[in-house]
Amino acid sequence: MKRPPSIRSRLSTSVVLIALVWSIAVTAAVWTVVRHEIAELQDSTLEESAQIIFGLLSHQLSHPAREDGQASTMPAPPHVEHLIWQVVDVRGRTILRSHDAPERPLLERRTPGFADAGDAWRVVTMEMPGADALVLHVAQDAEERREVGFEAAKYTAQFALGIGLACVLWLRWRLKRELLPVAQLSDAVRRFDPLDPGTALPPVTRAELEPMHHAITELSARLLQRIANERAFSAHAAHALRTPLAGLDAQLAVALRESPADLRPRLLRTRAAANRLQRVVTALLALFRSGAEPDIHAFLMRDLVAHLTFDGLSTTVGGIDCIRADADLIAAALMNLLDNSARHHASSAHIAVREENGIVIRVSDNGSGIPRPKREMLQQAIAAQAYSERTGLGLMLADLVARAHGGSLTICDEPTGCTIELRLPHGSAATPPV
Repeated sequence: MKRPPSIRSRLSTSVVLIALVWSIAVTAAVWTVVRHEIAELQDSTLEESAQIIFGLLSHQLSHPAREDGQASTMPAPPHVEHLIWQVVDVRGRTILRSHDAPERPLLERRTPGFADAGDAWRVVTMEMPGADALVLHVAQDAEERREVGFEAAKYTAQFALGIGLACVLWLRWRLKRELLPVAQLSDAVRRFDPLDPGTALPPVTRAELEPMHHAITELSARLLQRIANERAFSAHAAHALRTPLAGLDAQLAVALRESPADLRPRLLRTRAAANRLQRVVTALLALFRSGAEPDIHAFLMRDLVAHLTFDGLSTTVGGIDCIRADADLIAAALMNLLDNSARHHASSAHIAVREENGIVIRVSDNGSGIPRPKREMLQQAIAAQAYSERTGLGLMLADLVARAHGGSLTICDEPTGCTIELRLPHGSAATPPV
């Protein structure tokens, strides 16, 4: 079997490609901008140099030096100077300058090299050959230099930010795509029910998820085995208890007929306790059956309830009589709910059946009821299936029976007594058998 691709390797490849594309793109952007600006500067310098040479040659050939002490300017065609120059003598006088250069020397000092003339000019000074100790100041507009630097940085930043944004969006898209299998596995685990043979985890599509998939599968297998063992033990124990309990009930019935009158109250209480124990055992059997698929068939609710008798509790049935559901599970749930009613001092209970997106079985009594805070706590526990130490066996079993039918249990808010509804979406009304 071919191994699925690795998230790590795929992300590494993406990062390498992003870095490579980034480097190439930024290099191209910087090269384009710098080449453009340098080309402009070189062209301007070349033009200025040609004009200077032109002026020097023209001056030398047709304009003799002035005698009035004023600095001479070199003739040149009309233009805007980006470079200016001055020739300054040893006494600090400008004797020759370019067309736009000022009369006053740009620098007071004659030190060769680069210097700044305030914020206006960037100046380079060179000594002229000869015995006159002349120096040449060549200057460039500092504002233009700053503008060139700013434009180069602006264009570079714009290109870099645009490329970076595109790379980030691409990386986010790649990460979302690569992490999608993790979210899909999480959803599959959330829907996965080890007790349902029809559900299974889908195969993984990334190598990093294989250990998690194997761990969840092995954990599910261990849980299933443990549940199966517990169910088998409880079912065997319940079956083993049913026979002696039935024999005990029969012996108590015989003892009641043959006992003197003063012993009958004690024997009645003993038989009632034995009957309750039988109901608990029956409920346990149904409880450990509730994880399996319900056995849906038609039955009469009146006949079912007729076998659920409790001393001191009058039970009536109304609404739809013939329904399709699991009769054994419904009987176990009703038996425990009616037992709760009897233990909470109810003298009558009514079971109403109606159709509402399936079947709704409503059990109402006139007992002491459940206080609102406790009722809300019980409903929350039932919704979360947090039965441990919060709900009794009756509510727990009734909720499991409803869930086995794909439904739910609701503790209704009634002013008197206790009312519980079992909603069975998979149940339905049926035609009574002939």
